[in-house]
Formats: sequence, C-alpha cells, structure tokens
Amino acid sequence: MEQIIKCRSLTAIFQGDKLLLGGPHIVEFDTTDEQKFHIKIEQCGFRMIAITSDRDTSAFDLYAILTRIERLLMLLEGVFIPLSELKLSESDTANEKQLTSFQNNLIKGRLSYFSSADFCNYKVDKLLEFDTILTAELYSKWEQLLVELDLVHQVYLYFLSNSKITVDVKCAFLIELAEPLIEVVKEHTKFFSSLTPGPRGASLKNCLDALITKYGADIFGSELASDYERFLFAMVNSRVRIMHIKREQKGVFFNGNESVLYMLKMNLLYRRIMFEVLGIDEAIYKNSLLKCVSRLDEWNGILKGFLSKLSL
Repeated sequence: MEQIIKCRSLTAIFQGDKLLLGGPHIVEFDTTDEQKFHIKIEQCGFRMIAITSDRDTSAFDLYAILTRIERLLMLLEGVFIPLSELKLSESDTANEKQLTSFQNNLIKGRLSYFSSADFCNYKVDKLLEFDTILTAELYSKWEQLLVELDLVHQVYLYFLSNSKITVDVKCAFLIELAEPLIEVVKEHTKFFSSLTPGPRGASLKNCLDALITKYGADIFGSELASDYERFLFAMVNSRVRIMHIKREQKGVFFNGNESVLYMLKMNLLYRRIMFEVLGIDEAIYKNSLLKCVSRLDEWNGILKGFLSKLSL
C-alpha cells in the first residue's frame, strides 16, 4: 500500500519552450473551505502557482487544488500552459527523498488533457487575464461547478487536447456537449426552461439553436446571417456521422479544416457559457472575444468556403 505523503507546500512552475508569458500579474487569496489553503499565482515570463497550508495535509489534496486552478485558467486563456516543475516541501512526516519521489509520480501520472492541441494558442485565444477576476469567491464557485459538470468538462478538455483522435471525431463530441450545456444553463439561470434534452425531448438541433442564439450571436454571427438552418443541420450531421456507416450519411457536414474551425468556435461558446454561470461580466472580455471570432472568420478562407458550400 502506497504511503500517504503529507506536507504543507506545493509549488508549480509553468512555461512553454516558445512562449513568454506576460506580466507582471499576481493574485493571492485564501480558500473558503473549513481547512484553508493559501493560493498565490505569479506570472512574468513564466507562471508560478504556490499552494500552502498551515498544517500537514495530503499531497494529493494540494495537487487536486492545483489542477482545479489549472482548469479554471484554461477557461480564461483557451489553452493549458505546460507544467515544467513541481515541488513539494515543508513536511513533518516525509523526508526530501520521499517528497521528490512522490512529486515525480504526480508529474508522470498527469492526465493527457493537460496538453492542449496545437491549434489552441495562448496569444490569440486568451479572453481574460487571471488577475482581473480571480478571487476566493470565484474559485469556490468553480470548485462547485466542476463537481456538477462531472464528465462533461472532461469530455470538453480531452477533445481539445493533443490526443491523436482525428479532428472530425473531436468536433463531433464537442457538438454533442450542447445537450448537457442546456442542462447547466437551466440549473443556473431562468433560460431554456422549456427544453429537456434527451431521446423524447429537445433534439440536438434545438439545443444548438438555443445556445447559439442566446450565447453565440457574436461567435456565429456570419453563420446566423447566412443559411442558418442549413448550418444547424451541418452541425448535427457532423455529430451523427459517428453513428452511421458512410453510405447512410446524409447532407452537408464539416471536412477536416472546417472541423478545426468549429471546434474552436464551440470552445468559445463553451467558455462563454461557463463565464455566465460563474458570474463573470461579459463586458470584461467582449473585445477579446470579438478579436478571436474575427481571426477565426478570416482563417485561410475556411468559413467563406463553407458558407458557399451551404448555398449549393
């Protein structure tokens, strides 16, 4: 049975080989749980996250807090920054060798979704600087939301990771998230009360339409101004392709480049909805969102070509 390692401090360093993180940015707060943890995030060229406790606690608990912070920062920035160093320290029960061995095992056991796909880009996909909105209250809301989302958020992260799954399959599963997102919005707002996703309820098309018209008017503005109905069918067709063999597939669906485009747009829509649930004011990130959308709409003429295909 593996020994439970306890300590009072975890420090993580994040940096990319070709990425210089802006700054200086700094945030400090204490968690609101019964056992309080002090969290400090500093960034200037690279990022450091330090989590400390006033008494020995499970290193797993410290690491769990770290990964929750990472996943929140990913929503703000659209990409995970690579973890380059992890250090456990200040223990009354474990020596340096035990701490080093345990921290190395934590790094080796990191889930693959912490490595983002190469089409996710910190410099262009970032919507918010963490020091403008990150507080103890927001972190507490995020902890609760992660529990509620359960597998939904894991699906979101895995299909935006650098896994070798093809982009059309990744896109299909991100489109599928429209149904649980309706449930999340219903739980936290007064919207979509008449929609109940499921075999006998609202269709995937209805769910996509509701989310796009409510939260994605800026993200899908070009599609809304074009043949929007055929666009919705194209999204649904791209999802149901994985349920039928080729000769049974019907209608317009996304090709490889279009799948990447709409993965990125669905990523923006997902993040926009999470911000709404977390109570983050749209005015704070609206300009950054519009810049992201403009870049995507102009990317290699893919959107223009797809909209032309819809009109055929």
